[in-house]
Amino acid sequence: MSGPWWREWLDLTRSDLPLNRTSPESVATMAVWRFGQVVHGRPGAVAFALRRVHGLIDQLWVRNTIGAELPRSVRVGPAMKLPHAGRGVIVHPDARIGANVTLHHRVTIGVRNNARPPHIADGVYLGAGAAVLGPIDLGPECRIGANAVVVKDVEAGRTVVAPAAHALERATPRPDEAP
Repeated sequence: MSGPWWREWLDLTRSDLPLNRTSPESVATMAVWRFGQVVHGRPGAVAFALRRVHGLIDQLWVRNTIGAELPRSVRVGPAMKLPHAGRGVIVHPDARIGANVTLHHRVTIGVRNNARPPHIADGVYLGAGAAVLGPIDLGPECRIGANAVVVKDVEAGRTVVAPAAHALERATPRPDEAP
């Protein structure tokens, strides 16, 4: 919270732009999220008014159009990448996310058993549909594959994947099938 809010917002938005440049929707989502982050917790009447403006934009764009929940209280480092504009991403309000993190669509960062939310270090990649739940830490540069559910700490540089899909044998043939 140093300097004017608009300069901090501009710096953070510029750090995100190269990673989200291919999607105007991703740029818009990040700009709205960063706007909320820089006005969150600032004292004064201007900050109060800006939080109200952010609340309206957040409701219209992020929640209703994109379908994500990206609370302004989340501490996020610079250079965040939101492919697919963060559609369906849900982040706990007290989560901490490092710099240069990628969150694909339908990622959930939440709690379980009323414990603290996850801490995500720098350079982490979260694939589509990944869920990171509970009081865990994801180490720097780790990768979480699509649809993986992570409930334990992940060491730096490790990759976690969900079980691969496989076909099940049918117990009995259907009546319309010839033996």
